[in-house]
Amino acid sequence: MTKSKTSVSKIFVWILLGFLFVGLIGFGTGNLSGNIKTIGKIGETDITVNQYVRALQTELRNTSQQFGQQLTLQQLQAFGIQQRVLARLVTDKLLENEASKLSLSVDDKTVRDNIVSLNAFKGPDGSFNQVAYNYALENAGYTSTEFEEEIRAETARNILSQSILSGNMTNKLQAELLASFLLEERSFNIQILKPENVNFAVKDPSNEQLESFLEANIDEYTVPESKAITYAVLKPDMLIDNVESDESILAKIYDEKKQEYNEPERRTVERLSFLTIDEANSVMANIKKSLIDFDKLISDRNLSDEDVIYGTFTEDQLIEGKKQVFDGNVGEVVGPVETDLGPVIFRIRDIIPAKTTSFEEAKPELEKKYKLSEAIKLIDERIEDSQNLLAAGGTLEQLQKEIGFSVENILFNIEANIPILENKIFFDTAKIAKVNDFPEIKELPDGGLFALRVDQIVDARQMDIDEIRTELTNAWQKQELQDKLNETAKEMLSKNQYKGEILNLNKVTRDQNLPDLPAEIVTEAFNLSIGEGTVISGNEQSFILRLKNISNADLSSDTAKLLVSQLKNQINNSLSADLFESFANMARVNSKLDLNEQALNAVHSSFQ
Repeated sequence: MTKSKTSVSKIFVWILLGFLFVGLIGFGTGNLSGNIKTIGKIGETDITVNQYVRALQTELRNTSQQFGQQLTLQQLQAFGIQQRVLARLVTDKLLENEASKLSLSVDDKTVRDNIVSLNAFKGPDGSFNQVAYNYALENAGYTSTEFEEEIRAETARNILSQSILSGNMTNKLQAELLASFLLEERSFNIQILKPENVNFAVKDPSNEQLESFLEANIDEYTVPESKAITYAVLKPDMLIDNVESDESILAKIYDEKKQEYNEPERRTVERLSFLTIDEANSVMANIKKSLIDFDKLISDRNLSDEDVIYGTFTEDQLIEGKKQVFDGNVGEVVGPVETDLGPVIFRIRDIIPAKTTSFEEAKPELEKKYKLSEAIKLIDERIEDSQNLLAAGGTLEQLQKEIGFSVENILFNIEANIPILENKIFFDTAKIAKVNDFPEIKELPDGGLFALRVDQIVDARQMDIDEIRTELTNAWQKQELQDKLNETAKEMLSKNQYKGEILNLNKVTRDQNLPDLPAEIVTEAFNLSIGEGTVISGNEQSFILRLKNISNADLSSDTAKLLVSQLKNQINNSLSADLFESFANMARVNSKLDLNEQALNAVHSSFQ
């Protein structure tokens, strides 16, 4: 009974506290008819309006907290959350109905003990407070009888659930077999054959060979079903010539951005602190005598380069030691300098020269940026006219003629490599567009506009040899080389010959990742017997795998014991979940579910 009591406490504490402090109770129930008491029933158990409203309110509050803003019921419905709330409530009532069939219930004392233990009803002294209890129920929209019956039903439901979920213990042997499988190890060596390891000259293929290769790899050389798209685009750079350049404006922009075009010298420095000036002077003396260097000082203190980096500064920005630092050279150590944190020495890591760009030097860049910004304004002025033209039934070609758009044609599919498709807005629009859709004006990130039209759907087709001859030839030659590598590798394996790079790998487990090697190597290693080998084809490489040893799992090790325990728990939990699901499905079959759509709609309307 303790388990049930704990479970009930967890559930009802957050329900009541949520209702009590968030103040959602009574929200949206004003439009419900007093005659509507239930939204349906499963078997002989009613699903009441109040229970459904409370479940929705709780989910609405919790989801709103996750999103950081108050959501509406309509938004919950759009996310499918409302349906999950109803499904959860139906499942609870299904278990309650089954508990009733089995005559599972609890007495009044158990109900009372559960209620008295809830923190929501305790006073300042930590004991049950009748006033707090009455106040909480009133705010939560419960009568004492209704609340006590829900506690009783919830407890009975938990007893039934626990009886299904608990005590499902599998034999330890299953977990040990799985652990043995997972912890088993293989030791093997790998020879890596590369093109330089074989004597093979790749020739040019004949047309017949290319045709055979194309036929064998038809999926790689098939243009998928595509859309023939016409699009009109207006970009800022198309209107640059319409913008007059004004030197006085450019000069003003230059003055506003003078710091960007005239940057003072900057220096990146490292810093080491000392407790006393005498210690700092002593270290500087040793540095000047080449008895020690800055890197040795860093390592002696167990510091890294990141620990001593101070930053990159202009002379004005560096408050302490600016004269020594800006008089020194790269790599030079200067100081000591007194600071608020004690004496320090600096090492000059890098010098970034001053950058001075005159107005005349900056003028071309300034003019281009100015004209582009003005061109964007000209495009903004044409948005409304462009939208109106299309809304009135105008075509993309009229956008070109009357407003200055450029009209282009492309063949769109998800594999197409066309510059305009690099723009996500354009790509997404083209992806969902259909034949006979009306073109719409949309904005591009660079300030431009576009509209597109799907003219027709073009069926998938096999590429012709002549249009991909170079690509096809390279692929054929690569395959020929790979075949030669694999053939040589198999011959070496059969003759037990060794040549090329050799790797020795010991005690590799099934889930181990081998960097820069094909994943199939580990899989194949566990398919071989000791002394056997196989060849694995790679990318212009062949891998000869030879199994040397098999190490069985040591189930007496701490690692194995932990894994066995984890696997046993997982198997038990999976079995319990399967049994519970099976029981719930059987109960659904044997219990008729009736939902009152009118009542559901009335509840949903009350949240408006």
